Order: sequence, then C-alpha cells, then structure tokens
Amino acid sequence: MTFILSLDTPTSSKVSLKAVSSGSLSFFSMGHAPWGQWQVYRMRHMLILSVIEDKNSYPFSKKIIDSLEQTLPESRARPARARGFRRVHSLLSTDQMPLVVLSKDVAISLLYGTGVFSEFSPVNMNLVYDFGSMVLLARPKMPDSHTWRITDALIRSGEYDGVINNTEIPIHNGSNTRFMNLPMPEEPKKDEEIENAPIL
Repeated sequence: MTFILSLDTPTSSKVSLKAVSSGSLSFFSMGHAPWGQWQVYRMRHMLILSVIEDKNSYPFSKKIIDSLEQTLPESRARPARARGFRRVHSLLSTDQMPLVVLSKDVAISLLYGTGVFSEFSPVNMNLVYDFGSMVLLARPKMPDSHTWRITDALIRSGEYDGVINNTEIPIHNGSNTRFMNLPMPEEPKKDEEIENAPIL
C-alpha cells in the first residue's frame, strides 16, 4: 500500500492523506482532521517532501521510497507533496519537515535564497545523498544516526552510486560518516530526540 501526503494548503491544519491499495483505489481524507492526527502520522513515518513545481521531485521521491522499502522498511517512508516553493520553504524553515528531494539547482537556490527562492530567506540544509541531477536534503538538526541509516540504505539498495559529487551543499555529518565507511553514530537519547525527527 502506498500513502501520498498532499501538503498543498497555506496552513498545516489541512492535510490530505491518500491511501492507494493494489487492485483497487481507495481514499480517505484528513482534509479537516485535527492537527494532532497529522502530528501522530508524521512521527510514525519518515516523510520525504517533494514539490509539484519541481517536476522531477515527486517521481524521484517515489523511487527513493521504493529503495527504502527494500533496505530500510522500519523507516515506513512515505512521500509528502507540496504544491509550490513557498510551501516547501515554510515547511522546511519551520522544521515541520526534515527531508526533501529537489533538483540540484533548486536545492542550491533554497540554501542561498536565490532563483525560485529569491523572495525568501535562505534555509540551512545538509546533503544526505547526491543522485546527480537530484539531491536528498535534511535539516542539520536531524540526528546523525538517522541520516547515516538513510544513506546506508540507499547505498545497499545498489540503485545509486555510493559517492558524494556535490561540494556546493554541506554534507550532513551522519551521511558523511557513512560515506567514510565509519560506524553509525550513537542514537540520540530519548530526551534528546528532536520533536520532528522521523522514527527509523
């Protein structure tokens, strides 16, 4: 079963969650669900943000999730799709979403407040994986052990080159540790877990 979280409204209280099952198409809506239900869902799944305005973002996020389903199923990875760049900026800059897949040029614009993000302030993001034309980014406060696991799972999938090609975007410490073939960093203690960290 595939879940698609649509984040296409200016306020986070309106969230559409679609469940698509094989054989038949079924939907249930959380369009007017309480904020608490969205919080619970977010804490139980690793949501990977994409944006409709970056046309390759969402399809590539699904490819990543397919890989993670095979090599890191406990992450319960799901796609979360925003309508536009303004919404992406809001979700990332307020730490409502820790992970995003973007085209490389769009990602660099996000970091420096240029291009499609020229109307907004820069957002501090770190590189988790460089896929060439696409990149997976995380907020720096995401635990090192989490990004280590994601990077490790993507390497083990055999679908992508296990190298870092991008020097324009700072590498998340956990991902860098994995690329250096070093052991996974220590898991954060319970009281040190950041509020929005996905459960892996």
